[in-house]
Amino acid sequence: MGWEDLPTILLEDIFSFLSLTYRYNCSQVCRSWYETFHSPVIWYTLTFDGILFTRKRFHFYRGMERIFNPYRTQFYLSRKGEHLRRLIIKPIIEYNNMCDFLNMLTNFINYRDHDNYPFRYLEEFSFTFYVLISYDNDLNNQNAFMNHYYQESNVFIRGKKRYYGTGGVILQTLRRFISSIRCLKRFHLNNLFLGSDSDIGACLDELIEHSCETLQYIEILNYTSHTIPLYIVGLFSNLNTISISSHSLDENVLLLFANHLIHLYRLNIVQDELTTPCRYPDTVWSEIEIILRENKRQWFIQMSTQGKCKCEPYWPGSPAPVRAIVYNTCSIKVDKTSIYTCMEQYKTTLETYAHLKSMCRVYVPRSFLERADTAYIGAVKTFRYLHTIAIKERISTATCLLIAYYGTRNNLKQFYLRRNCVILRNEYRKYLFNENGDNNEFIHIWLEKNCRKYNQVEDAVTILFGRQWKMLTDWEYNQIRV
Repeated sequence: MGWEDLPTILLEDIFSFLSLTYRYNCSQVCRSWYETFHSPVIWYTLTFDGILFTRKRFHFYRGMERIFNPYRTQFYLSRKGEHLRRLIIKPIIEYNNMCDFLNMLTNFINYRDHDNYPFRYLEEFSFTFYVLISYDNDLNNQNAFMNHYYQESNVFIRGKKRYYGTGGVILQTLRRFISSIRCLKRFHLNNLFLGSDSDIGACLDELIEHSCETLQYIEILNYTSHTIPLYIVGLFSNLNTISISSHSLDENVLLLFANHLIHLYRLNIVQDELTTPCRYPDTVWSEIEIILRENKRQWFIQMSTQGKCKCEPYWPGSPAPVRAIVYNTCSIKVDKTSIYTCMEQYKTTLETYAHLKSMCRVYVPRSFLERADTAYIGAVKTFRYLHTIAIKERISTATCLLIAYYGTRNNLKQFYLRRNCVILRNEYRKYLFNENGDNNEFIHIWLEKNCRKYNQVEDAVTILFGRQWKMLTDWEYNQIRV
């Protein structure tokens, strides 16, 4: 069987990962690939990254630059726009191209009659604004970071950094487009960084008008540059998943979610370098627990740290149903104090604890007393419902064996470990294992036997889990999704 005889399902998956140029080139290979090129499945997702629908032009002062090509966009929308299900706009620095693209989409929709809506299958829209950052304290250079699409300077200063959020014509263009689309199921709006109180509710007011009852998932990250609670999110009655920055919440917003959003199950509280850390009163979690118990509902709260964030989040109080803690960043090292705090607060709820991204940009200690080996062992002992743990920093082979030994006694199912962080060492020769009927002599003999080689460690852990287990390379570790 040759390449031309591949099943259509496989060809559609392969074509969906290609850019428009490569899709067209592949369609010239054979008739089978040509028919796949015209399959609606591969046109479900449109990602505007600043290169698509643009062409190069030489400017006398700025050199080579990319300008928006409306003809290509119009040709694509008229031929393949009816199949669109996901529209993703990535953060791009050419604001003029982004605005022209949004205006083209808006005009394409408004040109049709109300009953002839062109994007009938559009379910998801994702927009992430490119936040410019200035490290110069000289105010005279501020205009160098501004674009002619800004009507007013929207600047937020934090330390020596100056952040430029959206506003002006960019915001108005985005609002016009959101007001023209309808019946969305998933909505992402990130890094608007609004600074004016008059803009609060921008884009969300338009979303309520046409997608209030259909929206099921919403992601609002860094919507404002300072702490402002977003009560408007609680008006989408059919939401089941919310991802939101910590400074967009307060006790009243959380109570609104508990009382009004009867379908809400998953709440992701996200923190990154643009987020202002925010703490909520512990009493609010007790009230939420009572409300959820009365209505026979449960919440799955995930605390996520991502991007270049360098600080730990503020941990909610003990009644909070925190079930997952994920560090998707390379700027934070494992803190034993943080693990012990989680053990005290969430020992009856936590199910996932993961440090992702293998490349660590901080100092990782080699000394056993400075490492978090004992904290990890205490975690798998304490968290009775912990089923997933991912470790990227340095631990010993003996610690790896003990994590698997005590984890399988409880509920541990997935144990991700980066191979390059494991050292061949046993620091527990003088440790007394006498908890819950442990055989101290047997454990010491078992550790000494299996901690001297990597393949022996993998074989021992495989026996404990009852399935094949191995340490992960850096590339494999970066593919983890929890």
